[in-house]
Amino acid sequence: MQAVLWDLDGTLADTEALHFAAWQVTMDQLRIPYSYATFIASFGRNNGAVLLELLGADATRATIEAVGNQKEVIFRDLLRQQGLNPIPGAVEWLVQFQAAGLQQTVSSSGPMANIVATIEALDLGDFFASLMSGARLPQGKPHPAIFLNSAAAVGVAPAGCLVIEDSVAGLEAARRAGMPSVAVGKVIETPLFHTMLTTVPGPDCMRVTGFEQLTWEQLRVGRMRS
Repeated sequence: MQAVLWDLDGTLADTEALHFAAWQVTMDQLRIPYSYATFIASFGRNNGAVLLELLGADATRATIEAVGNQKEVIFRDLLRQQGLNPIPGAVEWLVQFQAAGLQQTVSSSGPMANIVATIEALDLGDFFASLMSGARLPQGKPHPAIFLNSAAAVGVAPAGCLVIEDSVAGLEAARRAGMPSVAVGKVIETPLFHTMLTTVPGPDCMRVTGFEQLTWEQLRVGRMRS
């Protein structure tokens, strides 16, 4: 392992409530019903793909971009007003990976403005060699492009990268990129996650409910634990 590619929302940063609130405000302005179940179902994907489903196939690219931008403006306003906490245990692993000489990137579906604002709010910028956004890629997660771009940015082959993720879309993208991964949090309890593991071939996907369960032995051996 030479590089660690971190998802941001829900993996490094506890942004779930802020993003849900931002989506609710945005959809309310458009008089489109929006539930927590809808939010969870789209977690980890970029705005373009999500809004195509929410607004319908007749929505223009300009409309999708405008609505997506508005949602992210609302998110950043909420971030400035309410502040942010890291996911418990994530910072400790950032420190350990840095001490081990591993390259680290942020590999997020969110726009770069969100990535920068979130990393700045958490004061974690010095841990990362690269910040990579998938917001403007032709295909977002579960397409592997975001992780392949991140690996290229730090000059490491896909097999030498470890992806840390909390969404099914992101974990599928890691498998499609040929990268081992760590699934963190409640995603490991979902039927969709287990279906993905059996239908999408790829390297090991280790499973932990929280970073306190993750060990160097597990990372070296690549064991799959529930």
